[in-house]
Amino acid sequence: MTTKFRVLGAGIWGLAFSDYLLSLGHSVEIFRRDVSLEAESIQQLGLKNVRSNHIKSLNTLGEKKHENEINIIAANSKGFSDLLNNYENYFSRLTELVSLTKGIDHQSGRLFSNFVFDRFENIQKYALISGPSFAKDLCDEKRIIVSIASLDAGLCKSMFEATRSSYFQMTPTKYIRHIEIAGITKNIAAIICGMVDEYFDKGIHTNKIIKKACEETWELALVSFNHLHTDKYQDMVDNLKHNKDIIISSPGYIGDMILTCKQNQSRNYQFGKLIADRKISIEDAKNTIGTVEGYDCCKTLMDNSEISVDGLTALLYEILKSKSSERQGLLKEFLQV
Repeated sequence: MTTKFRVLGAGIWGLAFSDYLLSLGHSVEIFRRDVSLEAESIQQLGLKNVRSNHIKSLNTLGEKKHENEINIIAANSKGFSDLLNNYENYFSRLTELVSLTKGIDHQSGRLFSNFVFDRFENIQKYALISGPSFAKDLCDEKRIIVSIASLDAGLCKSMFEATRSSYFQMTPTKYIRHIEIAGITKNIAAIICGMVDEYFDKGIHTNKIIKKACEETWELALVSFNHLHTDKYQDMVDNLKHNKDIIISSPGYIGDMILTCKQNQSRNYQFGKLIADRKISIEDAKNTIGTVEGYDCCKTLMDNSEISVDGLTALLYEILKSKSSERQGLLKEFLQV
């Protein structure tokens, strides 16, 4: 069955996901600031279905009427809240929203689901798609399994049924807090893993960092439930410990951790490897890599967040403030090597 989709603020991942939806025969409108579809992007990703007629200017979004389509926000973490605020009139007419955006709102320090529910009372259903995936892999039809996380089982089911294929599948879960926070901590852990692999024998301490990141994600997610109406979701809170292994084993949790912390395609892992070099400053490394979500999330979590953090986040924060000659010593102390 054909489904109507609107992909909002589409970057590289948004374009790749739009291309995939079109390959399934769905109707897709893509709203971006840059309406040009560069040949470089087509070649880089291997886009097969997205054409210029699918792309609309974000400035026309306010003119659009709600037509029972599924709206997917695909902005990067820095642009998420700006997109919703700048096009408030459009989002104030929606009742549900799906997100491809991982991370945290850098302006308010809130999880994106909290930001959406606090900002738009009309939006009653919110889902996050997250898991071990790269845009190019989806375009190349490589096998990908991700999590679709939402407190609303119906929205999960709709997305699962509309998007599954022989090589792409979503695994539904109601534990959105864990998947959201895993999408933050995995980038922070990946920077540390990149540094560790440069300083020590490659891979020897990576699993220790990943395990630590999983544990910290679990604890942070438990605390974040305080923001919810706990009485309404008490059964979920009561079952958390019983379901711990199932939740951690989901694609959007441990799967994303492993991919981001061990693959050279990961910008955060690359950034970590770069700053392990005493000759390269933090700013030069950022300029070389481009967007480094783990760096931005670490700063936000420590300086301006609704979540109280320690562990890996505090370690990276200290590393980012330290002299290049001190970084290896901080890691040795943390790893006790």
